[in-house]
Amino acid sequence: MEQFVNGLEELLTKLATAQDSDTIRQATSTLNTQFYVSADCIPAFVEIIHRSPHHPVRQLAAVELRKRISKRWQEIPEPAQAIIRAKLLQIALNEQHEMVRHSTARVISSIARIDVPENKWPELLGFLNEACASHTAIHREVGTYCLYTLFEVIADFFMDHTAPLFDLFSKAIVDPESKRVRVTTVLTLGKLAEFIENDDKENIKSFRLMIPGMVNVLEQCLKEGDEESASEIFEVFDTLLMLDAPLLSTHLVDLIKFFLTIGSNRNLDDSLRVMALSFLMWAAVYKQNKIRSLKMVGFIVEGLMPIGSEEDPEDVDEDSPSRLAFKVLNALATNMPPQQVFPIVMPIVIAYMQNPDPNYRKAAMMSFAVIIEGCAEFMSPKLNELLPLVCSGLQDPEIIVRRAACMALGCLAEEMPAEISESHSVLLPLVFNLMNDTNPEVTKHACNALDAILESLGDEVLQYLPMLMEKLLFLLDNAPQTETKATVMAAIGSAAHAAGEGFEPYFSSVMPRIRHLMTLNEGADEALLRGVATDSAGAIAEAVGAAKFRPFTQDLMHLAIEQLDLDSPRLRECSYAFFSIMARVFGEEFAPYLPTVMPPIIASCKAEEKDEANLGSEIDLTLGDGDDEDDESAFNFNSAIADEKEFAADALGELFESTQTHFLPYVEESVQELTELSYHLFDGVRKAVVGSLFSFLKTFYLMSGSEEWKSGLPIAYPVHENVINMINIIIPTVLTMWKDEDDKMVVIQICQELIQSLKLMGPSIIADHLEEISRNVLDIFEKRSICQQTYDDDDFVDEEEEAESESLLISAAGDLVATICETVGESYSSYFDVFMPLIAKYYKKSKTPTERSMAIGCLGECITGIKSAVTPHTERLLQLFIKACGDEDHSVRSNAAYALGILVGNSQIDLSSQYPIILTALHPLFQNQPVPNITDNATGAVARLIIARPDAVPLDQVLPVFTSVLPLKIDFAENEPVFNCLFSLFRANNTFVHSQIPNFLPIFHHVLSHEDQLNDDTRVELIALLRVLNNQSPSLGISGSDLARFL
Repeated sequence: MEQFVNGLEELLTKLATAQDSDTIRQATSTLNTQFYVSADCIPAFVEIIHRSPHHPVRQLAAVELRKRISKRWQEIPEPAQAIIRAKLLQIALNEQHEMVRHSTARVISSIARIDVPENKWPELLGFLNEACASHTAIHREVGTYCLYTLFEVIADFFMDHTAPLFDLFSKAIVDPESKRVRVTTVLTLGKLAEFIENDDKENIKSFRLMIPGMVNVLEQCLKEGDEESASEIFEVFDTLLMLDAPLLSTHLVDLIKFFLTIGSNRNLDDSLRVMALSFLMWAAVYKQNKIRSLKMVGFIVEGLMPIGSEEDPEDVDEDSPSRLAFKVLNALATNMPPQQVFPIVMPIVIAYMQNPDPNYRKAAMMSFAVIIEGCAEFMSPKLNELLPLVCSGLQDPEIIVRRAACMALGCLAEEMPAEISESHSVLLPLVFNLMNDTNPEVTKHACNALDAILESLGDEVLQYLPMLMEKLLFLLDNAPQTETKATVMAAIGSAAHAAGEGFEPYFSSVMPRIRHLMTLNEGADEALLRGVATDSAGAIAEAVGAAKFRPFTQDLMHLAIEQLDLDSPRLRECSYAFFSIMARVFGEEFAPYLPTVMPPIIASCKAEEKDEANLGSEIDLTLGDGDDEDDESAFNFNSAIADEKEFAADALGELFESTQTHFLPYVEESVQELTELSYHLFDGVRKAVVGSLFSFLKTFYLMSGSEEWKSGLPIAYPVHENVINMINIIIPTVLTMWKDEDDKMVVIQICQELIQSLKLMGPSIIADHLEEISRNVLDIFEKRSICQQTYDDDDFVDEEEEAESESLLISAAGDLVATICETVGESYSSYFDVFMPLIAKYYKKSKTPTERSMAIGCLGECITGIKSAVTPHTERLLQLFIKACGDEDHSVRSNAAYALGILVGNSQIDLSSQYPIILTALHPLFQNQPVPNITDNATGAVARLIIARPDAVPLDQVLPVFTSVLPLKIDFAENEPVFNCLFSLFRANNTFVHSQIPNFLPIFHHVLSHEDQLNDDTRVELIALLRVLNNQSPSLGISGSDLARFL
């Protein structure tokens, strides 16, 4: 054995002092083949740690010993094990070198992991107690560090005896001599916290008592500039935020104040301030209810804003206090109600924009930019007051301000595309100006903002196109930075998207450049350009159409297929998007490419997600603690591959939709892969899966050539067998996803896809799942669905104000209820009885205009579906709709007018006694309305009142107003009740209507001349009326007028 130990020690000494890789390779090989194959290496390592005079050799021996325990410990005889255990405890106490002590403690915990559960090491607890209570500081350090490492492997064992542990910790956390003991105690408490259950009142109470001590240790580390210990403690606090057990609640206010003070302290190192601010960012996510109920949003915002005015580092990827302050602001804006963020941030933004120091003006623009995502709906009505701020930022003399203003404009364009494109005449000249900026960073951000504005500009782009394309092509050829070129290329794609066929004049100059960029294959910069060029090629194909693009198709498809093999997830993603667009543009012509593109797409769906960095070597020459645990992490996630999977999943639906029967051989495997991906960690992949599964369903339906669906259950129309099979596979898969889905945007997508499919295919898709779908929607209205669970549900929160993502979710759920009412019909009334009050409560003064509009619009649509089954709710809904007709928001008034008419038309209660009140509510909507559909809907409503009870309407007063607004301007669905009303008045020989015939004829001509204004039945009846009038009154001259062609 002595010879074995000497040989092992010699090799370890060689390794610890090796200067060249050959020596390392040879020594490693000998160790693996001659020493590690035998269990003797374990006692040998212990001997070396005990006796070697060289601490690097002792350290390496301890690290290597720990790696062998899991494989070889069981092969050691019991008596020898006992000797080794006792010796290791002695070594740990006597070792003078801290790193070796730590590595030995980890060996002890590796053995304890195996032996403690089997009760083979009863002495260990006694040793820990003695060491932690010793008068020698080094012994206390060893005791606490052993406890820390043991918590990593056998925490369950300790959780049965926490009372004595908390006693021990309360002494150790104020250890009078050793900071190491104090810091390790905090780290151990962090480990212990992970095992405290949500309802474990005793341990929660004991833990909360430790928090002031933990904060004191952090403060000491910061005072002494001990960055390493401080960063470990910051990590503990971050973890405490994320745990289910409410360990911080009672201390949260003080902690937020403390961390904000650290984040604001310019005397501290930036990296420490970044960690403190990072805590606040996670608090905004994981303790959002607590922060709301404690009314702390304003306090945090006011503390953050000055930090944002500090200078940013040159490297755009480097974190700094100012950048973290903006991240915290963004987290607050996206997790809190906008009413609590926007009104506090904006006065500071306005004040900072007046500050002579450009860093403050930069902070103003950046703060504005980062809150847009969470406050877009709330800001939308105020946009006209806000844009001048951004415009002044875009024209600021200082580069940092112009750059931040470009970012703000880009965010606005992304979140409020329609509103921003309306202001193109003000914004685009400013952006063009910035594209000439001397600073390439500003040019890049200007092109980014331009790209976002162009996305939704449509035809309006044509007036700018000549100047725009000249600038973009110049920059594409001459910009110094690859990133700028990439942004320019993306903007060219967006310009094509907006211009459509209007892009043709630039086609011949752009395409050769795109083709060139799609051949680049050297390094990351060229890959970036190649990817963006591929994206823009797709946008241009869609703009100019198949005929114009056809000459380039084969060549560019070849390049897009070639780049699948360049080992870049990003390029594969671009190729899949390009294939999808090519299939959309060329339809069945794309089919010959399917055998080439489908295998890689399926392979991407199946790709394993491993982070390459984890594959460590056998020997750990860092001589560090050897923190990596023996077992591989089960949590493999690689975001680049996840993005690739998202695009692959998306492409499957697009390709089937475009190539139809040609795709049938791939359907089964595609559906199987999509089902597998429905459990993916990344929400983007799950959204793509939902989209493609519904695409498959809708495509099968369209291919089956089914006749029109009829509302009502059981199903009263034929459904093709293939469609039934698809429904039986896809809807259960989607409902399984919905049940466990924790991301609101994925649930919103599920609701929207169900709505579209119901409108296309009728109730057949939900016939067997009506109960489950209704239950899921009810969970959303009652805030019980998984995606609505905040991490701190125990706190009461005022439901009047909600984060904007919550409003979007409620709105999607409301639309789904309305669509189910429309497709299932009166038999859904028992469900409507449950939903009605839940939807109605969103019509209150305190709710946002979007929420109020959703509530009224949704209820009106529901009545359209359930018809007379609305009768029991007539009283309540009538009051609600009358009130909503006077709402300050125009979309609410429009929805209310429609809903009033629908209610009167469907309720079986005689509402004639209420007509004066209803007509009084509708009357103001006939003049001076900001959008025409309000008056259209009011006209439809009056028509429905007249049809229901003509005798209850003072026709002599009402008809002049009613007819004065015809023809309808925008909401042509209302022409049906309007003309049915007129027909009934003609039939009843109403004198006013007969006196107005000459005025009606131009109106009749207008609606008959536009295909989209009348449904078939109304058109037929109107022509019949014209024929009667022509026969009865030739003097009207109908047969000699433009109307003659309709007779």
